Amino acid sequence: MEFRLSQKAVHLRRCMMDAFHLRNATDMIFFNAGQPAVSILPAAMLREVWDDMLTSEPQVLAYPSARGDEEFLQAVAERMDRLGVAPGVKSSQLIATNGGTGAADLLAQLFIDPNDLVLTETPTFPETLDCFYKDYARLAGVPMDEDGPLPDELEKLVKKETPRFFYVIPNFQNPTGRCTSLERRKAIVALARKYGFFIVEDDPYHELSFDAAPPASYYSLAPDCTIYMGSLSKTVAPGVRTGWLILPESVMERAAMLQKATVLSYPAVIHRAMARLLRRPDFDAHVDELRLDLKRRYELLTKHLSAAVHPEQMTWETPLGGMFLWCHLHTGENAMDFATRVRDKHRVAFFPGVCFTPDYTGEEHSVRFTFARQTDEQLAEGVRRIAAALNEKA
Repeated sequence: MEFRLSQKAVHLRRCMMDAFHLRNATDMIFFNAGQPAVSILPAAMLREVWDDMLTSEPQVLAYPSARGDEEFLQAVAERMDRLGVAPGVKSSQLIATNGGTGAADLLAQLFIDPNDLVLTETPTFPETLDCFYKDYARLAGVPMDEDGPLPDELEKLVKKETPRFFYVIPNFQNPTGRCTSLERRKAIVALARKYGFFIVEDDPYHELSFDAAPPASYYSLAPDCTIYMGSLSKTVAPGVRTGWLILPESVMERAAMLQKATVLSYPAVIHRAMARLLRRPDFDAHVDELRLDLKRRYELLTKHLSAAVHPEQMTWETPLGGMFLWCHLHTGENAMDFATRVRDKHRVAFFPGVCFTPDYTGEEHSVRFTFARQTDEQLAEGVRRIAAALNEKA
């Protein structure tokens, strides 16, 4: 029998990152996926939370509402208020999602019609963009520098056509590690109000600064024209698949209807556990430990790179937090060819920059390394192999 696929299934593009994930390779050093090391995940805290919850509250195994477990929504609202990310936010403004990607998918269902224009930073996180592309959005990139998106370039685009929204990752951005300056944030808010589009602020790395906290969130500057996306994938664990959206209350009913029609609901047992975890006195200490661990790993990686790699071969930007190092090749070799060669011959996996562009063009001489989950020995050996590849002829 022939199974005929829907137009949406055929339309969806294959993610270029898949060729460099290689999860089953046993001889590979992975500088690719951005996730914390297993050794630093709060497993002991989670075990205590789940044991207590399942013993005392077995009713948590019942269906939750389409918006998610109310205790979880309240706990997130409290934390967003305390961090200053969303001052005064109410739990009624939140809806739980399947991580950040689930939030992007719900946004696409809620706001995108076929052929709508969506603007994004470029480079940016492609798997979120695939959620928009799946619903037939047209994607266009706004160039960046180390201070964030360029307001003049954004205005050139929105003068031609008003987008549905502008998708940004302002803090320790994936893939560049850049943190958008407060001046740039204010300029982008002014453009959003002037031209009538809203900002989608994707902020999973907010708490992962190495030293100083990031500037004021877009949401705190302009709650009238910002939708906020949050996730616990980077501060708790990616496997809990728990995220949220802060939405205008005027659209919440429709968002909940779409959520119910898509997944019915997400598991209350996980959401309730995340609520208890967020409210534990030792959770902030866990986040502090994670921040310091990431800073140490970043310093170790760049120490090895500085000792082994000549500036004429490759340079890198200086992140203020997060888990990504954005590097620029100066050898003349295309980054896709370089990443493929290092993967196949030297057994180190990382992503070429073209993976992170809205239309899979550009960033031909950029690559992204992560430093969040390797052992110290793997960081050193990975750099040794990358340096060897830089020193040989392609």
